Amino acid sequence: MSEDLFDVLYDLTDMFWQVGAIVSTVLMFVSFWALNLAVDQYAKASASTLLGPLAQSFGWVYFLLPLMIAAFAIFFGAKSYQAFIRDHRY
Repeated sequence: MSEDLFDVLYDLTDMFWQVGAIVSTVLMFVSFWALNLAVDQYAKASASTLLGPLAQSFGWVYFLLPLMIAAFAIFFGAKSYQAFIRDHRY
């Protein structure tokens, strides 16, 4: 289902650059929210006596989700920009 949603949004972004701009903006806000959550969880895990050493070694795992969401936002932003340039060529 998520694959179909991605395909539909990709096709809509190719037709209407506004859709891609909205999707990119929403994904950036979600990315910032996920980053805030990841920093909070990393701080809690680092303060724990049991999870502290593990968080120090593998703390980067907390930040993978925000980075992936930001990558999708950049992807849709670039596609939206390409559609905008194609539609507004003089």
